Amino acid sequence: MGRKPDPSKPHYGGGASPRAARRTQPSPVFLGTALFVLGFVSLFTGHIVTDADWSRIRSRWRSKQVRNNEPINIWKSRYSNLYYGCSRRSVNFRSAVPENSSTGYLLIGTSGGLNQQRIGITDAVVVARILNATLVVPELDHHSFWKDDSDFSDIFDVDWFISYLSKDVTIVKRIPYEVMMSMDKLPWTMRAPRKSMPDFYIDEVLPILMRRRALQLTKFDYRLTNELDEELQKLRCRVNFHALRFTNSIQTLGEKLVRKLRSMSSRYVAVHLRFEPDMLAFSGCYYGGGDKERRELGEIRKRWDTLPVRL
Repeated sequence: MGRKPDPSKPHYGGGASPRAARRTQPSPVFLGTALFVLGFVSLFTGHIVTDADWSRIRSRWRSKQVRNNEPINIWKSRYSNLYYGCSRRSVNFRSAVPENSSTGYLLIGTSGGLNQQRIGITDAVVVARILNATLVVPELDHHSFWKDDSDFSDIFDVDWFISYLSKDVTIVKRIPYEVMMSMDKLPWTMRAPRKSMPDFYIDEVLPILMRRRALQLTKFDYRLTNELDEELQKLRCRVNFHALRFTNSIQTLGEKLVRKLRSMSSRYVAVHLRFEPDMLAFSGCYYGGGDKERRELGEIRKRWDTLPVRL
């Protein structure tokens, strides 16, 4: 009978000695070099395949372009049917908080031209949603260079604005008289930094709103970040493209202008030159109007500490 091997000692099959076994093991340097070479070859071949695929796609696209050989049509895109609206609210989007259960009344003072004010109104609805607040119909800017004294209801259909967004945010035309009379102090006024995150409104604005019951955010233009979740971005779209509808008189005038333009040509381009005093001043440019222009734009530039008064 043969002797059983000792389990405490390593066993080398085939009669090979421990020294021979050690000689057959590959060195770490050899393994590392082999893996590096294999990885490099794999990367290189993958790059070639990727370039080949891209070259095939590009040649296919170019052949289509050559076959079609049609003039570019700036009035119509072949991809226009791929675009679709994305403002529909999700079924999981919570309903608006009722006025008597909200955190307070949020007042908004817009700023700038009508486009800036429109953006401010859109963001105001989203901020009210973030704060679970009741939004008071925003006030339009009456102190800009054009001195327009129009109110919200002069430009937009206020009743439609309130009713269309009723599932998202509770909106009222004004703070109820009994609430105003019960308040110890006037609404708190503050200005949010540009592009503020939702956390700023929750951490900095909400405590004051709940304590004072009413709060006004002034100069409200671009005061909310674009980095919002999908449902809040959809709410933005609902406000801008659906809730903010012009009054009947403005829509009628707009349709009349469009009919007039189309009677002269089937196609037309509308251009906004932005040639307004504040934009001219902010650009920091000289437009050849002599000392009178320099003097007037210099006065306007005093509003910004970073702009030189004279050029």
